[in-house]
Amino acid sequence: MKITAPGKLMLSGEWSVLEDGVPCLVMAIDRKVFAEMKESEEICFTAKGFGIEKVKATFGDALKLEAAPEQKEKLLFVTKAVEAALKYLRDSGKKLKMFELETNSEDAIITLSDGKKAKVGFGSSAAIVAATVAAVFAYHGEEIESKKAKEKIFKLGCIAHFLAQGKIGSSFDVAASTYGGVLVYQKPDMKWVTGELGKGASIKKVVDSAWPLFLGEPIALPKNFLLSIGFVGYSASTKELILKLNDFKKERKEEYDKIISGIKGITVNLIKAIKESNEKEIISLLKKNRVLLKELSDKSNNNLETKELALLADLADQNGAAGKFSGAGGGDCGIAISFDKKIKKKVEAAWKAKSLYPIGAGISMEGVSSE
Repeated sequence: MKITAPGKLMLSGEWSVLEDGVPCLVMAIDRKVFAEMKESEEICFTAKGFGIEKVKATFGDALKLEAAPEQKEKLLFVTKAVEAALKYLRDSGKKLKMFELETNSEDAIITLSDGKKAKVGFGSSAAIVAATVAAVFAYHGEEIESKKAKEKIFKLGCIAHFLAQGKIGSSFDVAASTYGGVLVYQKPDMKWVTGELGKGASIKKVVDSAWPLFLGEPIALPKNFLLSIGFVGYSASTKELILKLNDFKKERKEEYDKIISGIKGITVNLIKAIKESNEKEIISLLKKNRVLLKELSDKSNNNLETKELALLADLADQNGAAGKFSGAGGGDCGIAISFDKKIKKKVEAAWKAKSLYPIGAGISMEGVSSE
């Protein structure tokens, strides 16, 4: 049994989505990760990309790996996802089965001009979490395609990803990987979620409850909407960037709040422009979004818009598109949005000429699904 989940890229709402009640626009990207379940006499994990093969585990009150610390670290997202899914199934009265789980995220890796391989920043850890939860469900006879099933998968993936990251992040990437398509997303109140779990509520009770603030609504893009994706050749650590930005928020809260409020306003207006298929307004708002993200980068001294990401966005703008970094910044990918195939082609050629890497990928309308 093989389950796939798409990656993600942010269209608008970077950093502001971390705040309660603030929406973002996130796109699922058709570079996928895989989680494959096989019958086994014991629980074990394989991740050949990490050089991990048949690492054993036991499940009681928690999932415990029989592995070296570095292997546990590499499997952290997967094991948190498995643990959450098994707890939910056990709470539901399901008889649990042994299995071997193999994960693979090679589709989210490219080969650079020097022959080295790099992850392109499509949120493969979140996609692996979503695929893993769905795989455990499907292996135990649960359906994974309905809206109700995907909400359970998202919530369990959200809990697993949040805990694995050290209780930070918004889980917009988990939502994109679970639901697919383009979403207007608003993060749940994670203080409420962790508070309920901390008070001893079962994971089933928490997952089956309505989550305060959570929003994950599909939105249709205009017919001529064209997405170009460019990779700068190196990755960023989102976790490190979040910790640094939290320091800026504490020390200069007024400046932080003003920028975040501006990004929120742009995202709200962009949702309206997309619904109205207002191409000119979409381009204008994305350019304004970039300006505010650059301001956040400069004022926080966090180098969110690196010189390569700035070049990527400048080349997009010079060739008639709207360019910006996508996600946390600091590396990984930028995007260019246009509504003309000639413009898209010119942007990607300009990137290539400056040693940036156009990525052949588009929006995935499909979320977690079985192959």
